[in-house]
Formats: sequence, C-alpha cells, structure tokens
Amino acid sequence: MRAARPLLLLSVILAGLLALKGLSLADGALIWLGEASAQAAEDPAPEAAEPDPEAGEDALPPAPPLPDASAPMSLPSQAELDLQSRVAQRLRALDSRAAELDTREQLIVVAERRLDERETQLLALRDEIEGLVAALNTARDAQLDAIVQVYATMEPESAAPVMETLMVTDRDTLIQIAGALQTINPRRYSQIMQSADPRFVAELTTLLAARAQPPLTRAEMEARRVAAVD
Repeated sequence: MRAARPLLLLSVILAGLLALKGLSLADGALIWLGEASAQAAEDPAPEAAEPDPEAGEDALPPAPPLPDASAPMSLPSQAELDLQSRVAQRLRALDSRAAELDTREQLIVVAERRLDERETQLLALRDEIEGLVAALNTARDAQLDAIVQVYATMEPESAAPVMETLMVTDRDTLIQIAGALQTINPRRYSQIMQSADPRFVAELTTLLAARAQPPLTRAEMEARRVAAVD
C-alpha cells in the first residue's frame, strides 16, 4: 500500500507537467498567429502571376485589375486639342479637294463627249461636201464634154473666132475647152487652129503648155487649184 502512493504521486506530477506544456504551446501559437496577421496587413497585395508559357491554350489569363474609381480623369492638353483641330481641318480640305476633282472629271467627260459628237458632225459634213463637190465635178465635166462636142461639130472657120473671143472674155474656160478638144478630137482642134489668128494660136499653145507643167511654187499651185474649182 505504501508502494502505490509514490506511483500515484508521480502520475499526478507528470499530468501537471503535461498540462503546463500544453498551455505553453497554445500561448506560442496564439502569439505566432497574431504576428502573421499584422504582417499580412502591412504587406501590399501580391502582383498577378505571369502566364505560364508551358500552360495549354485552355489556361485562362489572369483577370485585369479593376480601375480605381477614385482616380481623377485626365483632360487633353492644349497641344493635343490644336493637333486634333489641324487634323480635322486637313480632312475637310482633302474632302473638298476630292469633291473638286470629281466635278472636274465629270466636266472632262462631258467635254470629251461633246467633242466626239462635234467630230462626228464634222465628218458627216465633210462627207456631204465631198459628195456635192463630186456631183458638181461630174456635172461640170458633162457640161464641158457637151461644149467640146459642139465645137467639134462646128466648122473650123466658125469655131476659131469664138475661141479668139473667149481668150479675151473667159481665158480659163477657153483653156478647158481647148485642152479637152485637143484630147478628144485632135484633128478638129488642128483644123480650128489653122483657121485662127497665128498670134492667138501661139498664146493658146503657151497657156496649154503652162497648164501641163507642174507648179513651181505653192502660190502657183494654189492659184491653179482655185482656177480649177472655179
């Protein structure tokens, strides 16, 4: 019985020591938790982690930070306002220039269309004039042939005085009649020349020879052309 008492006393002492040890550990844990909370309150929030390049395509990017509603709004400076004004003016000038070019292009198109119409009208008028000239030449040639036939059927003594008169009154007509008669009926032409005045024959021969030669100057050629038209 005496031996059990020391064991009981030893058990009580060990239990007390364990209780004291537990209280000491609890007090240390409480102190550590308080210090950790204070440190977390003082440290800033951790930055967002950068995306892992080895992560797959399905990995979501980190959410962007929310804007601070309390931050003041920044207004544009005077230099930025001036730049925006100059850009706006430049755009308006470019729009005006583009509209002007469009209008000018439309005017050019209208002018070209009118020129084409005018050219078509002039070509039609030229064709009409050429047709009238051709008809006139045909009629004149027919009339000249008829006159030459008249001189070819006349007696040489009667035709010679008439041709001498034409030398004074209408030399150009005389040259045309004499040249055509010389080509169509040279025998009758020679008979008329035999009945005419030798001076008239010499002058007519000179005129016909000059007509057969090409013009030496441009003025002479123009004069012959006018004479042929008339």
